[in-house]
Amino acid sequence: MAKTKWIIGPDTLTIYPKRNLRIIGIIFFVLFAAFIFFLFRSMPGYSTGFTLGYYAIFLLIPLMLIFAAETKVIFDGSSRVLYKKIAFLPIGSIPFDDIASVEPYEILGSGFNYKLFRKSNRHGRGLLVSAGYSKTSDLNLIAFQQEVLPKIDELVFANAPVIPKQTIYDFRFFKEEGGVYLLRDNKTGSFIFGLIFIGATVAILFSPDFLSGEGSFQKILLTYFPAIIGFALLFAATSNIRFDKNQKKIIRSTFAGRFNKEYSFDELIRFQVIRKNTNFIYSGTEVRAEIFLPAKNKTTVLNLKSFIGTKKIERFLDEANTILGRI
Repeated sequence: MAKTKWIIGPDTLTIYPKRNLRIIGIIFFVLFAAFIFFLFRSMPGYSTGFTLGYYAIFLLIPLMLIFAAETKVIFDGSSRVLYKKIAFLPIGSIPFDDIASVEPYEILGSGFNYKLFRKSNRHGRGLLVSAGYSKTSDLNLIAFQQEVLPKIDELVFANAPVIPKQTIYDFRFFKEEGGVYLLRDNKTGSFIFGLIFIGATVAILFSPDFLSGEGSFQKILLTYFPAIIGFALLFAATSNIRFDKNQKKIIRSTFAGRFNKEYSFDELIRFQVIRKNTNFIYSGTEVRAEIFLPAKNKTTVLNLKSFIGTKKIERFLDEANTILGRI
């Protein structure tokens, strides 16, 4: 099956990231056409207009796939603008100066493709610039990496001005006190709901006749399950994360500081930005710290903050890197 297709010119690059949909669309077109033909052969009596309308509705899906296969991304070096089109229809453009990077992006844990990310929304959905690949040994992928990525670097990034990151002094996501930066996180809701769930279990325990009609297993489950949820919410509500510049440590405290885990700034490998989907629907983005534990010779992940949108993530990372002394 065809993968990514591209055309490289002296000052242009045209990529067709969805060309493999053409074959899929043709296959569905033939299958749907055959199905409809045999359906109406076995069910005569319908008018010509009704039959043609039925054909049109059923064949619309494969035709849309074939049309979508002509999606193309055009890097125009002369105007320094990226254009996106479906066949001959323009559907958007991005100035080169707003392009942050082109990098691999995981697809539901089963493979990856390459996406282009904008500076104005560095951690958003991104713009697809390649087909999906399941193996790094794919010949089309290797050719894409050897031919397309260098051309993108030449057109987009070779002459782009280098703008250094600015040190941040007005923190939005951290509260500073004496060199200790507390990560702001509104946990009032978790605290309240935690108490409500625990209170539900207490109320059930003081009303033994409330579940008298249930079996033993159901009674235990309905009695103690709310408390389990409640304690989990209280655990989250009484936890906090601090960046201590004096000790150069990241400290995670739980149960109002009774239990602490400390990690050196030097043990922080990188920040991970994880885009989450539930049933193929976007459900938020998490920022995590990947930390190396030298005593155990392994890495661990510390969840820092969750975002519903993505436009504030870059600011959060800039603040964290400023505290760490990386900016």
